[in-house]
Amino acid sequence: MTEIELRTAVCAQARSWLGRKEADGSHREIIDLYNKYRKPGDYCMTYADPWCAAFSSAVGMAVSVAKGLSCKPCELIPSSAACDPKIAEYKRLGRWVEDDAYLPTPGDEIFYDWQDDGAGDNTGSSDHVGIVVDVSGNSITVIEGNKSDMVAYRSIQRNGRYIRGYGVPDYAGAATGAAATGGQSTAAEPSAGSAEPAAPAVSFTVGLPQLKKGDKGNAVKAMQGELIALGYGCGPDGADGDFGNNTRSAVMRFQSHHKLEVDGVCGKNTRTALLGMKN
Repeated sequence: MTEIELRTAVCAQARSWLGRKEADGSHREIIDLYNKYRKPGDYCMTYADPWCAAFSSAVGMAVSVAKGLSCKPCELIPSSAACDPKIAEYKRLGRWVEDDAYLPTPGDEIFYDWQDDGAGDNTGSSDHVGIVVDVSGNSITVIEGNKSDMVAYRSIQRNGRYIRGYGVPDYAGAATGAAATGGQSTAAEPSAGSAEPAAPAVSFTVGLPQLKKGDKGNAVKAMQGELIALGYGCGPDGADGDFGNNTRSAVMRFQSHHKLEVDGVCGKNTRTALLGMKN
């Protein structure tokens, strides 16, 4: 297992929980998972507690268990039920980025302070946290728990107001500690959902037909899976096999970053570039 594969699994796990909310109790599975794997002595969450920090912690726990990592589930993403203790642990590990202008990588944690006045680098107490899942230019896409009482996306600009800083989990170190079974857990996986989207029924090859907006099916799903794995999110539905506006936007971002014709169509040149990024 590689660092990129582990970061991809973390982002996929966060996406799998999109839409979980307090109103229907669907967020409880996240809280239960956090409580099951929390560090000894850490606060035991109730379903009424603010749960943004528990959400990002639980994402790491779910992936750690599903991938059979040798580290404790609470260690892949430093866990806590509150933001400031997470920041303190990142600082202790030397993995805290005290720079609002930092350009994160998908899988990093982003922390916020809603009292930020916008003057200089914010060093206040943190109020909220999420997981970066996509970066396009200076635009950062985040998935957060307890955003309006649910798991939802947020878009924020690099060096934007309210950014407190970033925690950078040691994915490279954790990846080398994956179980010898090739990353598959020998224990039962948590019921919180798969750490990665199901493998597409069609492999992604140069020989696939040209794909464009309006197309549907396994070929589109395979393409979406490749884009998502490289950090180009295809919207809240992920790899759903439906080439809609979000997927077209992801294709265009990829094309722009790799100096291809930006037409939103996945033809031979775009497909070849996608395949080249895997090697």
